[in-house]
Amino acid sequence: MFKRLMQLIAGTTLSAGLTTIATDASADAMVWKVSNKDGELYLGGTIHMLRATDYPLKPEYDIAFKDSDVVVFETDIEAAMDMGFQQKMMMRMSLAPGKTLKDVLQPATYQRLENFATSRNLPMMMLQSFKPSLAVLTLTQLELQRFGITSTSGLETYYSGLARQHNKPVLSLETPDEQIDVLASMGDGYEDEFVNGSLDDLNNLEKDFGELIKAWKDADIATIDEKMTQMMKERFPQMYDALLVKRNFNWLNDISKMIKTPEKEFVLVGAAHLVGTDSVQALLKAQGYTIEQVKVPSGRSKANSSK
Repeated sequence: MFKRLMQLIAGTTLSAGLTTIATDASADAMVWKVSNKDGELYLGGTIHMLRATDYPLKPEYDIAFKDSDVVVFETDIEAAMDMGFQQKMMMRMSLAPGKTLKDVLQPATYQRLENFATSRNLPMMMLQSFKPSLAVLTLTQLELQRFGITSTSGLETYYSGLARQHNKPVLSLETPDEQIDVLASMGDGYEDEFVNGSLDDLNNLEKDFGELIKAWKDADIATIDEKMTQMMKERFPQMYDALLVKRNFNWLNDISKMIKTPEKEFVLVGAAHLVGTDSVQALLKAQGYTIEQVKVPSGRSKANSSK
């Protein structure tokens, strides 16, 4: 369960002024090559939860994977499955002993949350000890599963399996504890706004998420920016800063080190990290890196048989 919840971050969670490196709405795929005099690596955008029917992937992903020696994810997926880690996460994302959601939410907000949970046959007693962040993530995950959208079909799961199959090392940009810190802080200080906004989104989740997946497939940067980064920035600026901006900056040092290694990495992060003025590519370009979109060589079929 908690692995799936973690994978909602920034690829599925809830700037105008896109940079020149990511404005082509007809681009083939969200895959870029990052390089400078020291070396190069690939950068790919993911949706953490997908449908089995969303495969095969576009060939640009296959090109980057085959040309890479190492695969890099946002976090350590295997560590997230460890029982000790899951227990730690439950503790961090639960309210203090004796406190319940009724104590942290306004009555009207709590009633909305209870009504939605009841409509999905989920007793509120199962959520009472959760922080608002965990309650919302639990409901979101369950709702997505209703539509056949799961982490087992997500890109991280897919490429983790491919990496094992091809004996490619797997690294991560963040530790599991750092991921817990991000998740546990969601909604802190604006609990009612966070829960009410999330419930509004849940009522349109199937339609909105379907549009998001289509935009990701089409590399429709403008739509992803509008529906993910701009919406988060306008409605939940604290979350935008914690989920995207700070983490993008934190990843720059790791990416710089990777480029200097003799191995070539394929770095896969949530699509929201790769659009807008605060995107990873924009930050790298500002530091002098060359950013090029990966293209399928002339004459190669656009069909991809990687799954």
